[in-house]
Amino acid sequence: MKNKAKIILYILLAISVVIGIVFLFTNKGEGDGTMVSPLLNWAYILLGIGIILAVFLPMIYRTGKGGKKTLINIGIFVLALVISYVLASGNEVALSASVEKPTHAVLKMTDTVLIMSIILLVVAILVTIFGSFLKKRS
Repeated sequence: MKNKAKIILYILLAISVVIGIVFLFTNKGEGDGTMVSPLLNWAYILLGIGIILAVFLPMIYRTGKGGKKTLINIGIFVLALVISYVLASGNEVALSASVEKPTHAVLKMTDTVLIMSIILLVVAILVTIFGSFLKKRS
C-alpha cells in the first residue's frame, strides 16, 4: 500500500514539474494568460484531491480518534467560515472608472475569504506558538 501511495505521489509531482516547466517557457510575461488557466486548474485539482483525502482517509482508516477528530476539525472550519461570512460587509471599494463594478455578492464573498484567511493565519500562528507547550504538559 505504501509503495502505491509513493508511486501516485511521484506521478503527481512529475505532472506538477512538467506543468511548471511548460509555464516557465511558454509564459511571455505579456499578460496573455495562455498558461495561467491550466496552471490554476492543476492547482484546483491538487487542492480537491488534498481536501478529499484529508476528510475521508481518517474515516476509512480508523484508529479510534481519527474520525472524530476529522469531524471536529471540519466543524471548526465551518464555524470559522460562518463567522467570516457574518463579519463580511460587502461594501464597495473605490475603483477606477474603467473597471467594471463587482456585484454585492462578489464583494461579500471576497470579504469572507479575506477574513477567513486572517482567522486561519492567526490560528496557525497560535497553534505554532502554543502547540509545543501543550505537548509538553500532556
